[in-house]
Amino acid sequence: MTNATSPRRWTGYIIAIAAIVLLSIPVSGESLGARFIASLRIAKPAPVSAGAPSLAPAANSRHLDDVVLGILAETTVVASDDPDRVVAIDSAARLVTFRPRLLHARTDPPFVSTIGARSTSARVDAAQLRTLLGEAGRAVDSVPTSVDGADVSVSVPTGVRVAYGNCPAPEANTLAAQLNGPPPPTAQNSSCVVLTETAEPAVRAPPALDTAAVLELALELTGMSPDQARDFRGLFSWRESLVLAPPRFMRSYEIVHVGGTPAMLMITAGRRGAAYELAWIDAGVVFALTGYGSPGDAVPLAASAAP
Repeated sequence: MTNATSPRRWTGYIIAIAAIVLLSIPVSGESLGARFIASLRIAKPAPVSAGAPSLAPAANSRHLDDVVLGILAETTVVASDDPDRVVAIDSAARLVTFRPRLLHARTDPPFVSTIGARSTSARVDAAQLRTLLGEAGRAVDSVPTSVDGADVSVSVPTGVRVAYGNCPAPEANTLAAQLNGPPPPTAQNSSCVVLTETAEPAVRAPPALDTAAVLELALELTGMSPDQARDFRGLFSWRESLVLAPPRFMRSYEIVHVGGTPAMLMITAGRRGAAYELAWIDAGVVFALTGYGSPGDAVPLAASAAP
């Protein structure tokens, strides 16, 4: 097991970015840095889906496509964001390009829903990207002038969510809820596990964009240490990573195997939200198993996943 490193390094980076925000000239009443920090901590840019809220994969986490696009550009455009829908497993199978899996180690009935497809785009702001890479201690010359203004888009297809047990109610879609994060789980929530299944997204980006540097920066901004970010990137490709939402309060992690496939078990402090998230790839499908009980249950549960 590899323990997370001290958060002091990123505390320094955030303070440095905040200093830039305070010293920069506001644009339309709010600086670029302030809008970026807000985009990471609060909500993705409008338009916002009117669909019902759904279970988040982990405590106060965000999908990496949101974080990456927030790093690359000041403005993000959500072209489509389909609502989640409660369906039967047979109906879910007709809406995706793969055979959805259930956790056969669980004998209680599952709660099945679709994860709405979404499509997001942005235009690279090379100056913003250089600033953020520089504040993170990374090489800024990896951002060529040719990427400035280039289009980046991520289209995530419809996915499937399968939940078991007594799961917490979805968070309210309010500013206070997003700032405070989910409430502490109760003892009754220990039976809750959620399996999300999503095919790889379609991603368009300029060839000169250093996607590895951008992804590692996004992972560190979500709370990973540099070592954790490198191990994560070693398991998941650029495209696969963008549909995952690593927990923001990760205490430690392990590289494990699910049916012979390498996987990352991310263990949280457990004070708010889920206790762990296990992520792996199989047959072009990205799986994430989130649980509120013991992390020791994660691999046996994942190994039981089958159509």
